[in-house]
Amino acid sequence: MQTSRFVLFLSVAALAVADVPLAMPNPASEPSQPAEVRGVWTHPGFFGADRRVAMEKIAATLDQYKQAGINTLFVLVKNTSGYLYYASEIGVVDPAYDWDFFGVFLAEAKKRGMQVQPWFCVFTETAILGQVRQHPEWLISSPRREMVGIVNPALPAVQEYEISLMLELVRKYEIGWIHLDYIRYPCEPVEPYFSFDRETARLFEEETGIELASLKPRDTGNIEWNEWLRWNTERVTVFVRRLRANLHETNPQVRISAAVFPDPVNARILIGQNWPAWVQEGLVDMVNPMLYTGRTNFFEKLVREAMQLAQGRALVCPGIGIGIGTSQVLSEPEEMIEQMQICESLGAAGVVYFSSYSLTQPFIDRLKSAVPGAKR
Repeated sequence: MQTSRFVLFLSVAALAVADVPLAMPNPASEPSQPAEVRGVWTHPGFFGADRRVAMEKIAATLDQYKQAGINTLFVLVKNTSGYLYYASEIGVVDPAYDWDFFGVFLAEAKKRGMQVQPWFCVFTETAILGQVRQHPEWLISSPRREMVGIVNPALPAVQEYEISLMLELVRKYEIGWIHLDYIRYPCEPVEPYFSFDRETARLFEEETGIELASLKPRDTGNIEWNEWLRWNTERVTVFVRRLRANLHETNPQVRISAAVFPDPVNARILIGQNWPAWVQEGLVDMVNPMLYTGRTNFFEKLVREAMQLAQGRALVCPGIGIGIGTSQVLSEPEEMIEQMQICESLGAAGVVYFSSYSLTQPFIDRLKSAVPGAKR
């Protein structure tokens, strides 16, 4: 495919779908990059849909976060259903929010000098909304023609749609980052779960000369099956590459971060997420491996591996899972502090806590006590 022509097409298409003039961002108003990232993933549902109540809770929560040393907010603007939480003319805004949640949240964060990274669940579209509803052929289809509520990263039209949402937000708001989540193929109901629809088969054969229907699924020793795995992985990388190019044309100061799976080898093969390649090519500026585990030895091993893979080309800010009652998350504040110390000792740029829902008062109080100069 001719990438340069497609990048130009995406830029023109994104401009065409906007019905009103959009203000260009002013990078000077974006808070500077913190020396050490203390982030949290947060969701509009945590604050509620009632504007007055939500505004009060946003203000109170961000004040607490500021006191606890949190300086970076990964706020959801597109959820796994496909609903949006900013003023969009392209996609479908969550009908419970008849006000600009993201605009209000961003303004409150900037008052406190906190950095905001709008968080997109990229390919998940489980509610089949808007343009996705108009184009059911965008959905992933298994060899048995089973479909899931996830759009197919291999299709240029899908890439164009998802990128258009991000460009729209960049044009409307003064932001310095775009945060990518679900930047991959689905895990369920099986891994791998790539699409076997007619258009994907045509694109694959056009590029490789291999007829998709001739392949036996999961035939690990077959060179052509392995080429199919590599081709799908490259489709996701092509998406990130095109997003990077389009952002550079729109506002070259906007950077990209990505929430990624913990084991890069398995992620590349099973879900098409080759995040080390994104780092090496300079496509992302920060990676957030989701290291949700209470097993300290595994956590340390994976942080160390991520640092080695990044080689200083991108910030590494691991995700720390907080919750109750399983080995996949932390149930005690001291465990959180221990994992933070591991990240610091290995030279990570910071950490991100998952999520506002589970970052309860005992965890916040412990973070406050760890802030230099805080009263104990």
